[in-house]
Amino acid sequence: MCEPGSQAADTAPDRQDHLMKLATLKDQIARDQYAVDPDVVAEALIRRVRAQNTAHPPAPSVSRGDARSRSGRAPRRPS
Repeated sequence: MCEPGSQAADTAPDRQDHLMKLATLKDQIARDQYAVDPDVVAEALIRRVRAQNTAHPPAPSVSRGDARSRSGRAPRRPS
């Protein structure tokens, strides 16, 4: 089986390989043989966030000069 991210970009993941990997992971978890490396998890999360940010850049901030601020609102009644 391939490690995550090591598959060639032009090949689609095989459904059977995916199911076998899931079964192997479930078996390892059931036997307490599955160890999580927090550094690898953190790097994967950062890569995912960066990929999402480059695919969908944030919208430019909008400022309306005629918008009211909180200080311009009527005072609230005490509850």
